[in-house]
Amino acid sequence: MAALLSSLGLFGFAWLLHLLWWRWRLPRNHTGALLAVFATAPPVASLLWMACGGPHLVGLRDLPGMALLYLGAAGCYLIAYTAIEETSPSLAIFGTLRAAGSAGCSHDELSAVITDGNFVKPRLDALRRDGILVAAADGYILSQRGKKAAHLAMLVSRIFNVEKNA
Repeated sequence: MAALLSSLGLFGFAWLLHLLWWRWRLPRNHTGALLAVFATAPPVASLLWMACGGPHLVGLRDLPGMALLYLGAAGCYLIAYTAIEETSPSLAIFGTLRAAGSAGCSHDELSAVITDGNFVKPRLDALRRDGILVAAADGYILSQRGKKAAHLAMLVSRIFNVEKNA
């Protein structure tokens, strides 16, 4: 039980570091910054725990299981964060309808919320910042990293039949 709670506490510590950093100043590369947070949280937490004279809660044999739980939780968080990093069209529509209250919104009003400037440009900027896209003559092309990511995304799409069910 101590190993489970220690892993969850470590994840909570990393999440708190993430929250504090983002409140202080948003990093340019969110994904890289999150990877740095989750990579540095365990040694920082361990040093703080030892410096404060915290008791030994877990043994060496608990560390592999703790690491797997922590890494799995961190991986899931990274995936979830990238999904909500930019405002989704559904979230923008919900927010607009909520602000309108019982009066609601017309189709044209909702269409004005979903624009290239609100959705396409921020995503293209993020993909370029992360090295997935590179600027070309009239737009963008996939980088080497982008080609690998696209291949993997298309493979997953075919496996889960996303193209036909989306």
